[in-house]
Amino acid sequence: MYLSKLSMQNFRMFSDKIEVKFSKGLNLLVGENGCGKSTVIDAIRVLLSESEFSRKGVSEEDFHVDYQTLSSKPVDCIEISGIFSELSEAQKVEYLTWLTDTFDAKLNLEIQHITNIRNVYKQNRWGGKSSGSIFDWEPLNDIQCVYLPPLRDAERALRSGRGSRLSRLIANLSEEKLKEIRDRSELMPLEEDFNDFNSAVSQEEEIIHAKNLINESLEKAAGTVYSQKTAIQFNPLKYERIIESFQLLFFPNSTSEPSIDLFRSLSENSLGYNNLIYIATILAEFEGLKDKYTTPRILLIEELEAHLHPQLQIKLLKFLQEQAEKNDIQVIITTHSVSLASSVSIDNIISFNQTDSGSVIVPLCDCGLDDETRKFINRWLDATKSTLLFSKGNILVEGIAEAIVVPKLAQIYLKRMCSAKKCKVSSLEEAGISIINMNGIYFTRFMQLYNGYKLNIPSKGEKESKTTYAERIKIFMKREGSYEPSEYTKVSSIPQRCVALTDNDPPKDSALPQKGEHLKGENPFLYYKDQSAAMTNNCRVFVNSKTFEYDLAIESHHNAKIMLETLLSEISSKIRQDKIKEYIDMINSDTVSDDAQMSYFILTQIESSEIGKGLFAQLLSDAIDDEFDIPLYIIEAIDFMLGIEK
Repeated sequence: MYLSKLSMQNFRMFSDKIEVKFSKGLNLLVGENGCGKSTVIDAIRVLLSESEFSRKGVSEEDFHVDYQTLSSKPVDCIEISGIFSELSEAQKVEYLTWLTDTFDAKLNLEIQHITNIRNVYKQNRWGGKSSGSIFDWEPLNDIQCVYLPPLRDAERALRSGRGSRLSRLIANLSEEKLKEIRDRSELMPLEEDFNDFNSAVSQEEEIIHAKNLINESLEKAAGTVYSQKTAIQFNPLKYERIIESFQLLFFPNSTSEPSIDLFRSLSENSLGYNNLIYIATILAEFEGLKDKYTTPRILLIEELEAHLHPQLQIKLLKFLQEQAEKNDIQVIITTHSVSLASSVSIDNIISFNQTDSGSVIVPLCDCGLDDETRKFINRWLDATKSTLLFSKGNILVEGIAEAIVVPKLAQIYLKRMCSAKKCKVSSLEEAGISIINMNGIYFTRFMQLYNGYKLNIPSKGEKESKTTYAERIKIFMKREGSYEPSEYTKVSSIPQRCVALTDNDPPKDSALPQKGEHLKGENPFLYYKDQSAAMTNNCRVFVNSKTFEYDLAIESHHNAKIMLETLLSEISSKIRQDKIKEYIDMINSDTVSDDAQMSYFILTQIESSEIGKGLFAQLLSDAIDDEFDIPLYIIEAIDFMLGIEK
């Protein structure tokens, strides 16, 4: 039994009804700031009455207010509901009043913007369909839900005292034993030990001396007739109070077995390790009680990465995932960490995105990925590339050269657009756009997250050979244009724009393309240019005439001269230096006879083993000036990403 769906309306930033689908085990909520991750976590807490970190129902700020209108008032009612799926037969009995027609369990909550005399908002909870029945709290109380806030004070929560995490752990683990002993009107062994200790302490010389002095003074003050007797001992301690006085200590090296005297107070420990200790106490409680409770166990953690370095973040997340699978715990985590986002399967990721029409929440497992694509993305997604999950949009490029130079070209272009009052951002970074180096042309794998459709692969004919069928499927999938409605299925998608910048790659034996000329290319990805334009509003492909460096050079003599001068500073061959100088002189004298041939020469020099595209891109990025001419396909990509209209 696990929380499979959460619905809410009029709660904080969500005015319209919004649904979030969860999976069993680990759920990682990723996305930019202000897109609703914490709101979802708090909605779960309100629904399940979780209150470990002072969450007591709702406050005025939880009622949605439309800030678009100055006179807006809070909404009249908040609605939150949760669906629990995969109930066992025993759970169907316990949650009978919550059951739906599909034998899921549904919990509903309505909160009116009306307070009673204690200033508490009127609430109505019910299970299943009937909102008029008396609500039985026991099934809800049996759901274990623990919350860790983003700015958590783990040391304080672990400190000895009433309600401490450690005392709760010990109390829960000893609950059955305590009940049995209390039923026999006996003491817990720990209580007996403390009573024996109390008796021994009262016989200490200093204690007896202090007691005698008090009694003597009392007798002198009140007289023999009216005087009383006193004794000194610890307060009689019940089991519950004894365990509240316990405190956790730490020793920094787990590979040794030190004396207890060497352990230190948690106040001397780091914030990160105290957070780990706190989480360990929660998991210990879940582990210790797994045979006692068959009801859902939910662990909510905001910003797991807080105070932890990347390696420890990943180690902890992997451990939480193992515990979730081993002990049937549902773990729901919010994060801004690219390290965490890249260390789990995309099936565990729920993407949060802020759009002009509000927040859109998309489980990536609903994006229509086939098994091969899913495995590919899981292998490929690293801490750098996973930035695509936190951006406002993405530009996918083939290699390191584009990844280095395109941001500089975009900055120059956007500066011009800002001057012309056609744009308000001066860089891709300011616009929240990420450039992702694919190290290849695997664009369709990732565009599946954004395009919103999945092709319905035709079945194999009864007498059709495997070779013929494979060729037919290849033609079907690489169609340069649109599909009929019966040929595809609409699926969820990340509501951000995603473009690919790719090379045309005309045949090596073909003529060199002139500026603006597009020969038929051999890039196997080119089919998607027309297909994406016909099938989706989010994805586009922009293609150059030959290769990235070639198109930069052929765009203008100004570009070519900067590129030649950059080459000249790195090439040691006298023969090649002379040829470069010859082209520079031709540009200066305006006597270049073949721009295509000069651009091709520049490309061959860049590809030489002496320099390479990566080093040249770094040098060129530093050399590019504000007058550098930007190829049209790059301009079109930036225009599409930012919605710039000419």
